[in-house]
Amino acid sequence: MPGAAKNGRPPFIQLVSGLVVLSMVVVIVYMYRVIDSLHREQQVMRGQLQQLVGVGRPAPLAGGAPWPPARAASPAAGEFLEPHAETVAEAVAAMHGDQHQSLDRPRPGAKEHPHRVRGRPDVPHAEGRRLGQIYTTGTAAGVGCFTMTDQATESYDVSTTACFGSECPDCFITPATVSQDITLTISNCASASWIRSQTRSGVWSYMFINSDATYTVSVTDSTGAVTYKVPPSSYVQAWCTSSLGTANRFIFPSTTLPTLSVDNGLTVSAGNFDHSSSSGTFQTGSGDITLNGNVAQSTSSAYTFETSTGAVTLNGATTVADNTAFTVGSSTAGGASTFYGAVNIGGSASGASVATTIYGDITQNDHGSGVAATLSTATGAHSLGGDVTIASGKDLTLVSTGSGMFTTGTGQITLNGDVSQSGATAFSTGTGAVSLNGATTVADNTAFTVGSSTAGGAATFYGAVNIGGSASGASVATTIYGSITQNDDSSGTVATLATGTGGVTVNGDFTLAAAKNFLMTAGAGTFTTANGQALFMGDVLIDSTNQFTTGSGTVRLVGNVEISDGKSFTVGSAGNAGVIQLFGDTYVGGSSSGTSSSLTVYGDVAFNDDADGTTKTLTTATGLSQFQGDVAVAQDKNLHMHSGGTGTFQTGTGTVTLNGLVTVATGMTITIDSGTISCTNDNTATNNFCKAR
Repeated sequence: MPGAAKNGRPPFIQLVSGLVVLSMVVVIVYMYRVIDSLHREQQVMRGQLQQLVGVGRPAPLAGGAPWPPARAASPAAGEFLEPHAETVAEAVAAMHGDQHQSLDRPRPGAKEHPHRVRGRPDVPHAEGRRLGQIYTTGTAAGVGCFTMTDQATESYDVSTTACFGSECPDCFITPATVSQDITLTISNCASASWIRSQTRSGVWSYMFINSDATYTVSVTDSTGAVTYKVPPSSYVQAWCTSSLGTANRFIFPSTTLPTLSVDNGLTVSAGNFDHSSSSGTFQTGSGDITLNGNVAQSTSSAYTFETSTGAVTLNGATTVADNTAFTVGSSTAGGASTFYGAVNIGGSASGASVATTIYGDITQNDHGSGVAATLSTATGAHSLGGDVTIASGKDLTLVSTGSGMFTTGTGQITLNGDVSQSGATAFSTGTGAVSLNGATTVADNTAFTVGSSTAGGAATFYGAVNIGGSASGASVATTIYGSITQNDDSSGTVATLATGTGGVTVNGDFTLAAAKNFLMTAGAGTFTTANGQALFMGDVLIDSTNQFTTGSGTVRLVGNVEISDGKSFTVGSAGNAGVIQLFGDTYVGGSSSGTSSSLTVYGDVAFNDDADGTTKTLTTATGLSQFQGDVAVAQDKNLHMHSGGTGTFQTGTGTVTLNGLVTVATGMTITIDSGTISCTNDNTATNNFCKAR
């Protein structure tokens, strides 16, 4: 074969051609895959556009004929890169409600879309039709309506990927939970980022949805010129243009309406409510009308203001214009005028005073809270054509700092209440008698003088006289120059004198009248005399269980001393008693029947003769005398039993020692019982006591 290589191998040029063909196949396959990938991305973008604008199948044609089926997702031969919409811009216009015009109009030089209905310019083809608006919500890339956050202010620059790293859609909605009003700012809407960060041209709309039932969303733009408030559970649509009008400014719905009917409430949050260009009437329902600002009625014409018969409440200051009358009711048919605030007639400026004429009675009452109401007049003269009555307990006062006088006529003056004169002014009466029929009080730090020195008139008080008072610090000193005489009255009532609890000093002799008592009431008070002699002409009684204690000096009792029945007489205390010396006879008990008593002595008893040498005797009663100790009879003294008596002398079992002679009276014997007599001396015949037998 010509050109064949030796050994049967293909020539070099064939190899190169084969490699070129193979490379072209690879390039074609790669380009196909790239184009297919671009087409798929175009389909995805078209799907996103359809998801945003709700593109779908239209309603059936007139007569019920269906539309031709929509084109399959895969491109047919010859239309591999042909877009299903006219252009992206026209698709955007269709997305915002202009699809009837933009999608119905073919591109210049382009074939008419096979799904277009001729003669029906108002009906779009299958891919241009618009169904109900359905958006996905959230914050992920590709959502149809972006979900805001729950914060007071938030801003989004839509010319960037400000919505959590992706392009912002044209719809914003509140989150599921809202706890406050939200202010939303959308910046740079004229250069809003579109698919693949591309900007758009023309005009397009934004949707702001407030799904919360409580709080308000305030929407503003880059200019800050207009803020549109979206109330709870409502929405608003705003438009933005790429080059027309004010850049980056939202165009909100028109505020001019031909007729507005509101079913439930109308709230103006800002701006004016202007009805001036209308000649129509303004009529409200039966509900309350609250005007929080000023209300002005034009003065260009003599307009009248008339209310119904219901109550009219004016909560602010009310002014009647100059030279304008203010009339309540008509003659004999006027309604009551009640003023709960201060009422001024005229003014304080020069020439602003006016005359007030009243036909009828004037009644002034106190405040409802019990606070007394006052009446103040000007400095001019006041003429009272009738009697003047001051209510019970009320005063008629001339200003104390003024020089005005109070002058009465010649008629009698009757003062039924207190009379008070203030300041350093004098009160002088005539020479006639002055009768004070009520309590009379002299003011603090004010002297009360009757007459003058050596010429004072007598002051007679027929009632009780109090000097000072019982309250803390109310006691005062009383100084008297002259004698004080206190008398009983003629009815025989005894007058008493009572002092306070302080000391009473009597600088002269103190004398109690005959048969009068000096009594200290029950208490812990003491009675102390001076060093002079205290003389009691009558009995001295210590009452009840009280004690009588003397000083350490000698106590002399000149008269008889008697201790009451059942009372003890004690001198000192155990081991510390002083000496008791009685210079007179001392009796214990009495001689009458049943008056004898016992004498018990703890300690020694000594009976001594006095210095005159007369012997003293001890005489006991006829009863038994017991000596618990030894009984010793002094030297040369006798122990005698009455010689004529029958009393016996008996010893105990102890030894009886007789140191002297023992004499047995004549006729008397000594009897010895069964015992024996022992003689310590000899028992000779010559012994007088013990003789031999």
